[in-house]
Amino acid sequence: MTTKDYVRLRQICLATLDIKSAEAAVSGILGLNVCHRSTLKEFGLENIMFPVNGTFIEIVAPTAPNTAVHRFLARNENRGGYMAIFDCADVTRHRALAEANGVDVIYERNSEGGDLLQLNPKQTGATIMEFDHHYGGDDLLGHYEWAGKGWQDHVRTDVTKDILGIEISSPKAALRAKLWANLCNRVVVYGESDLQDITLDYGTLTFRQTAKNSRELFSAIDLTVSDRHQVLTLADQAGCPVTDNSFDFCGIEFRLRRAD
Repeated sequence: MTTKDYVRLRQICLATLDIKSAEAAVSGILGLNVCHRSTLKEFGLENIMFPVNGTFIEIVAPTAPNTAVHRFLARNENRGGYMAIFDCADVTRHRALAEANGVDVIYERNSEGGDLLQLNPKQTGATIMEFDHHYGGDDLLGHYEWAGKGWQDHVRTDVTKDILGIEISSPKAALRAKLWANLCNRVVVYGESDLQDITLDYGTLTFRQTAKNSRELFSAIDLTVSDRHQVLTLADQAGCPVTDNSFDFCGIEFRLRRAD
């Protein structure tokens, strides 16, 4: 059941300079179909979106020189996720939470289909946080403005089932976890000495303590898959670095769990 003040991890955004290769890799390794393509002229970008059940993986790439994506990739040596996108019951509420926590808005947009609010990554750390609200139903398989009409027809769950959460790596993980919890109006759960979690209405945010001089990164995504060995074999064949339970792609670690 959807709560009246829900906050859900709904979409992750990855950045690349080669969107065609990235599309082929996501489709081939994770068995996902593109549900939407567009050109974002105001940002000098193009994007594609893949539905993962009721959530999404987005990939963006530059169509013009010297874009924010170019700067992001250069700054992080091609590592890290570009955006973490949440849908919520009321964007205005999260704008007020951002203001109360000293975090600036860098972009916002309101329309009949959906509202959007992006926060300053220099203040949130690691990545751009975005809060959205989509009009026309609050169900995870309902209207999602950025994916266009009929996105549900492109859903495949035979290989990849669900996005479970993401991980943020930071030399000041506890402070970042507290800030993100405040922005999401949730609480931090402290586990192992170097880990903190925030549980949302859908998805978990994990913050991992790293070395003092390390760079803050949106470093990993957790997914459920039907056959982990098969996915890792395909990732290896595609040239991605692999471990026993994960592969690296587009700057982040895809950590795989077997679907129940």
